[in-house]
Amino acid sequence: MTNDSGVDPRAVRRVLMVRPRFLGDVCLTLPTLDAIRAACPQARVAYVVERESAALLDGDPRVDERIVVPRSPSLGATLSLVSQLRRFAPQVAFDFFCNPRTALWVRLSGARVRVGYPGKNWRSALYTHHVRPRTLSAVGFHLASVAQLGWPVPDETDARGRTPRLHVSEGARAQARAALRVLNIPDAARLIGFHPGARWPTRRWDPASFVALGRSALDAHADAVALVSAGPGEGESARAIVEALPHGRAFAIEGWPLARFVAMQSLCAAFVCGDTGPVHTAVAAGAPTLGLISRNRPAMFFPYPESLGHHAYYARVECSPCDRDLCDDLRCLKRLTPDGAWTILSAMLRRSEGETR
Repeated sequence: MTNDSGVDPRAVRRVLMVRPRFLGDVCLTLPTLDAIRAACPQARVAYVVERESAALLDGDPRVDERIVVPRSPSLGATLSLVSQLRRFAPQVAFDFFCNPRTALWVRLSGARVRVGYPGKNWRSALYTHHVRPRTLSAVGFHLASVAQLGWPVPDETDARGRTPRLHVSEGARAQARAALRVLNIPDAARLIGFHPGARWPTRRWDPASFVALGRSALDAHADAVALVSAGPGEGESARAIVEALPHGRAFAIEGWPLARFVAMQSLCAAFVCGDTGPVHTAVAAGAPTLGLISRNRPAMFFPYPESLGHHAYYARVECSPCDRDLCDDLRCLKRLTPDGAWTILSAMLRRSEGETR
């Protein structure tokens, strides 16, 4: 199977991809999935993913087998997983996570070619191919694993090839539209999505700023409706933002199944979100997305092209990028103003309006 350039893709019949979590990180592997499919159109592809993110791959024709694992698998669940992996019998396995569990899973899968990263102590010894990405982009970071085998990958000028793409079924869109009708939202409304929540304070924009931005959008577009989404434990904040916006023109989206939520994102004229999972699902669903990027470098974690309608709003403060989840200063967020965000969002909405005429 191997040759001087790596691995002959024509000889590969089964490929395993491993990226158990999180929503955004799974999305960032999707251009790699496309590259694998293009290199090995004859191969079956299995993807190992945790339950919380598994719905992202529902009905995806690029994935032949979705192997779902719990967040903290018991010994029995681990043995069952290994049995599934052995039955699938991959020839090539890509570990995009490289933690102790995933390194063992890939090794126990029986794959002769196992791609992972160096510098991971004993884990790195379980891989046959080590990847040393030279890129600022998380998408490019994953694509480097495919290139390591000598397989073609989209270059940096290929905007579409390097942008994640989720499979959103018409059935899921129909369910999203039906759920919006239950809220008495007209089918013809211009949907603008806002997701104010994030797990860590360094990624969470001030709710008052979301209110100000939402008011600007609703004042400028009489047909617009604000959809304020909430993840687990974020409902109170989302409802407070809705209550501060014009009555009947803002609605909280809570407790929706992931597939329906992503389908709702695909219907939005624009989606605004901080540096958290839904910013990536919005891009992958095809919604023009405004990423409110605080502590991370956009080139790495929001590597999405303006040519496809996506924009990063980033203050470039002197202490960013950093790796802090908690911070008493938060200047990287405070310097992202509602007026600055509206300048970008208003242009996005004008472009979206022009494309739908």
